[in-house]
Amino acid sequence: DEDQRRKIIWGRGSMGTDPRLEEFPESSEEECGDSGSDEDWMPEQNGASREVAGSSSDSDEGDEAQEEEYEGHEEEREAHEVIDEGQEEDEAEEAENSPPPRAQGKKAKGKSVRNTWRSMDNEFGGDLPTFLGESQMNVEGRYPIDFFSHLFTQEMIDDIVFNTNLYAVQKGNEKLELTSDEFKTFLGMNMVMSYIKYPRARMYWSSEQGLRLDLVADAMPVNRFEKILRYVHFVDNYSIDPENADRFVKIRPFLNALQGTFSASLDPEEYQSVDEMMIPFKRRLSIKQYIPKKPKPWGVKVWVRAGSSGYMYSFEPYQGPSGGRGEISQLGMAGDVVMRLCEDLQDRNHMVFFDNFFCTIPLLQALKHQGIFGTGTYRKNRLHGAQEKLKTEKQLKKEGRGSVSVVTSRQNITITSWMDSSVIHMASSCTGVSPTDEAERWSKKEKKMLKVQRPFAVKLYNQHMGGVDQMDPMVAAYPHRRRNRRWYIRVFFHFVDVAVVNAWFLYRMSGNEAKDLLHFKASTARALINTGSRRAVVKVPPEVRYAPGNHWPKLKKENAMRCSDESCDRRTKYTCLQCVVFVCPDCFSNFHLRR
Repeated sequence: DEDQRRKIIWGRGSMGTDPRLEEFPESSEEECGDSGSDEDWMPEQNGASREVAGSSSDSDEGDEAQEEEYEGHEEEREAHEVIDEGQEEDEAEEAENSPPPRAQGKKAKGKSVRNTWRSMDNEFGGDLPTFLGESQMNVEGRYPIDFFSHLFTQEMIDDIVFNTNLYAVQKGNEKLELTSDEFKTFLGMNMVMSYIKYPRARMYWSSEQGLRLDLVADAMPVNRFEKILRYVHFVDNYSIDPENADRFVKIRPFLNALQGTFSASLDPEEYQSVDEMMIPFKRRLSIKQYIPKKPKPWGVKVWVRAGSSGYMYSFEPYQGPSGGRGEISQLGMAGDVVMRLCEDLQDRNHMVFFDNFFCTIPLLQALKHQGIFGTGTYRKNRLHGAQEKLKTEKQLKKEGRGSVSVVTSRQNITITSWMDSSVIHMASSCTGVSPTDEAERWSKKEKKMLKVQRPFAVKLYNQHMGGVDQMDPMVAAYPHRRRNRRWYIRVFFHFVDVAVVNAWFLYRMSGNEAKDLLHFKASTARALINTGSRRAVVKVPPEVRYAPGNHWPKLKKENAMRCSDESCDRRTKYTCLQCVVFVCPDCFSNFHLRR
């Protein structure tokens, strides 16, 4: 019989695969007669058994039992679904109220959290959280050099001098013998070159009338200046680990020391901002960045946290997505940068502002868990479901300029959409719409200024976001941009300029005599040059000339030079120990008395 020779059996494998068709070879009736029923050919199944439809062994009792078992399984499955839905809601709420975890290596892939949005304003309602910190200056001084020396300390200078001499010896030059005072003169000369610019460096020492700059040329010979610039170094090359992934390792000790003095000199202000800064550099460099909207688009990028006054508190040079640390959390590279820069702001209700490059809802939540409130512009592709409750861009445009829409999450994260010339999205953990104020905007259609309702979040952002933007033009006003093949020398002199600007901010906060940045930098440069000058300098800053100290005459063996007193035309070999200028013994009293 054909049915007996060939048997077609449907079954399910042990791994739950699709039914497969098994075909057995032809056999005699005698072989098949004693083989039993088709069930003997069925493969063994793991898990719950499944009856084959149409089998002769099925009975009514079995059908009823199967139906009861199926109904029981259905009820159990429905119960599990209800429990799972409740667990998912609890897990979502717990995840929303907990900071994002950090993960080693590449960016962690966590479970996405659905935020619950409500059409309401921020809970603070314009009453900002009480600031728990104190903004106090920790520097005392009267003259510009006092404030600069507090940021650029003697220990930093000694460390640079040691590594410079060490590098010169390693290169076969054992006669450099740089001293700390001489390096201060070298530093002051570079400051002078930043606000009195010549096309070539050697022109400061020119013998042609009208080119020579005595303040620089009399302080140090040009060959000595170039030799120090050639060998200046910040770390021992032989102590660098070959596996060190830090791309700023050649200047890292200096950067760490400078960041420590920046943060210790002034307690953090209530309002802080995070933004980027560019160090112009166009030579070949792996960490070089291109930002087309910057005045200097090519260069080394630095993440900066500054106060609303413009003072730079913390910075981090950019060296790739992982930041040289091999660790990216669920906040992403930009979020991790903000968290690292704000490590010293925890639990004092500081308010940090940033643009839409950094701003995300998980970042605002993570900052809030550390007692920091964040506010920033927001990209519309990061709304996390808030767009379902917010008014559309078409609706806001129809309502006109000044129209607004706001939603708030359970954790009091507020997203505000405001119609100005275009739709602007703001995200904040402490501000929203109220209290609104009026802002003046130009109307192209009506050819006049109009008053437009402005949300409180936009007003606060405009007031306190420009901290880094205040530092940038100050550094760019008198920058040191002498060409150098070693990129870290450019980074070094950039942060020297930053230290001068920070010292100027501290000088103004201390209530001293009003000085603009140019006069402040010139005074600092003269004081540094006079500290370790090998030759006499004609002009002496008042803070050195009239300050009490060791104003005693000292006989020099070198050739006589003209007396520094304005009323004297004679030459002398006597110098003042403190002012380091040639002064006749008869002119000492007149030279050191303030008129």
